[in-house]
Amino acid sequence: MRAEAFFVRRAGVVVAEPTGGVDRWQPSADPQRWWAEIEPDLAAVAADHRHVVEIEVPDTFPDHGKVGRVIRDAGRAARRDAVERSRSSDIDGLFDSLDRVPDSWLPYEVRVSEVPGAGLDAFVGTLLPVPTDEIRDVLGTGWCDLIRVEPWLTPD
Repeated sequence: MRAEAFFVRRAGVVVAEPTGGVDRWQPSADPQRWWAEIEPDLAAVAADHRHVVEIEVPDTFPDHGKVGRVIRDAGRAARRDAVERSRSSDIDGLFDSLDRVPDSWLPYEVRVSEVPGAGLDAFVGTLLPVPTDEIRDVLGTGWCDLIRVEPWLTPD
């Protein structure tokens, strides 16, 4: 499967972690819920920019921890286009929607942050893609104007 990941050093070892929907890695005391080990022959160096990687994954996914191993680094990921979306200032409505995110989506990160002059940005990072109709059924018809739902692993 393909993924956008940061190469980060955890306990002295460089691993691949989800991007969390951001372009630059932000230091965090807590590791992500899932990560991928890096093959010894790959010259991965911890860096604050995203890489596109191919991960060999197991048949079943663990509740947390190692989700597979990076077998190929396709290089630095392209910068994301700044897409103008409607932003909500209804913090209660956003958190009500985010509270409905089911465990079956395998969320690795759910967050809300302020965007200067533009309201709130809500993000749900998942291990695997969730069908759009399922997102709509859970979060409501206007979900894409309020909440970003991005998978870490995507099928090849």
